[in-house]
Amino acid sequence: MIGVLNRTGAALATIWLLAGTATAGEWFQHQYGELRAYHGDWLAVCADAGAGPCRVVASAKDPGSAAFFDRRIAVHRIDNSPDWAVEVMDRDLPAGDVTALRFVFDGVAEEVPAGLWTPGALDAANAADTLSLRDPDLAGRLVERMKAGNRLVVEYSPAGAGDGTAEFSLRGVTAAMNAVQARVLARQE
Repeated sequence: MIGVLNRTGAALATIWLLAGTATAGEWFQHQYGELRAYHGDWLAVCADAGAGPCRVVASAKDPGSAAFFDRRIAVHRIDNSPDWAVEVMDRDLPAGDVTALRFVFDGVAEEVPAGLWTPGALDAANAADTLSLRDPDLAGRLVERMKAGNRLVVEYSPAGAGDGTAEFSLRGVTAAMNAVQARVLARQE
């Protein structure tokens, strides 16, 4: 009986691994004209069928929420440079009133100095519930810590109507960033 269970478990593990690797990272054309590829909990996205700006995105929902997502983190590849920019959205984040911001990677915090974030999205200053970090040195450090980590909690204050935290899985972020990097480099050749 134990031998049968071991063989069954091994077969299921093999099927799971094959299914995961067969679909992970394959680019496809989305109905909105973007080129997309899933990598774990992250999505690589390049606008204009892959010819436009690229980013990697992770989103999550709160329990019982009817929204498509309640929090999102996007890491944008800055064209014609090796730099990235980071954008954090959390429902009810009082973007214009935030006085403290930190990124906590697997329990280890990195404080973001005041003045290094701005309210709004990179391409829309009036985006609600969103903060952008455009400093290349800071964004570079955050990207490296994302690649090395498992879980990220963004903490901010004041908390607004929420709890002042936005939590994200980092499973797949490295693969998503590598896919975007390869696509951007291929376009430049």
